[in-house]
Amino acid sequence: MRLITGLCALLLASGTPAIAGFNSWTAESEDDPFSGGNRTTVDYSNSVRSGVLIICDTAQPGLMVRAVPGFAFEAGLSDVTPEMEFAIDGAKILGQVGRVGAVGDNIAAAETQLSKENSEAFVKAFAAATKQIAIKDGISDRPFLLTARGSTKAGAALVKCMAGQK
Repeated sequence: MRLITGLCALLLASGTPAIAGFNSWTAESEDDPFSGGNRTTVDYSNSVRSGVLIICDTAQPGLMVRAVPGFAFEAGLSDVTPEMEFAIDGAKILGQVGRVGAVGDNIAAAETQLSKENSEAFVKAFAAATKQIAIKDGISDRPFLLTARGSTKAGAALVKCMAGQK
């Protein structure tokens, strides 16, 4: 009986996406020799093909936010100008026009370069999030509704990066 219980617990633990780095915010900082700044990358992976990426570089103002919904890029998407919207803990904080492209193996993505002012508002709310970070990418049929797990630490990394921007 203990063996069966142990095997069930092991199976359950190995099937938990958070263990594989999914469904939580993570941050990584490194020097970028091309921009000459320090680049902080924050990401949230829903699956192998979908997630959200936030990039801050101390050599450039603002943040770049890229949402990858996981479906294939089609030529008709290049004519779309998405309105990306952001909400933290149920409160919409901002919206900004983005652009559409493809990443990886021709997977559709929407991205926007947030202005310095919008970046500051976003990072302040992101670092204080307690429940949910929602991102509407403007190309999907539904928004990304992401848990705030890991957003405090990832938000602190973005705050530090933005403080170093020129």
